[in-house]
Amino acid sequence: MPRKGTNTLLKIASNQISRRFDAFAKEYDTTWVQMSIIDFLSHNKDKELFQRDIENEFFIQRSTATIALQRMEKKDLIYRKPSAHDGRQKSVYLTDKARALEKKIDEYMRHQQHILEENFTTEELSTVEKFLKFQAFQEDL
Repeated sequence: MPRKGTNTLLKIASNQISRRFDAFAKEYDTTWVQMSIIDFLSHNKDKELFQRDIENEFFIQRSTATIALQRMEKKDLIYRKPSAHDGRQKSVYLTDKARALEKKIDEYMRHQQHILEENFTTEELSTVEKFLKFQAFQEDL
């Protein structure tokens, strides 16, 4: 059987990971993107966060973040209110409904991390992380 190229393997892995994450999120009537945003906000409770922080964290465009946050507002997962420091901006906060998901999301993420650590050495994981960071920032080269 011919060897698959790196790009093909990356696409296959990405699709498989996305399917598993989406299946988990679907159990809670959310998407994986929404779960990721909940996870990000919950791990940064001590900071005032804005839409631009979400854009930067996930390397997404403003329009993509706007749509995701609007959908989350409709599902009562987040709310926005004017910043205490800059009235021109709105801070993003989790609702009680989203806070009820925090522990489940965190447990899922920790479980996924544990599976990786059981099956790969620290060096192998470092190599994969280096590769993924290179792919994420490749357009900047």
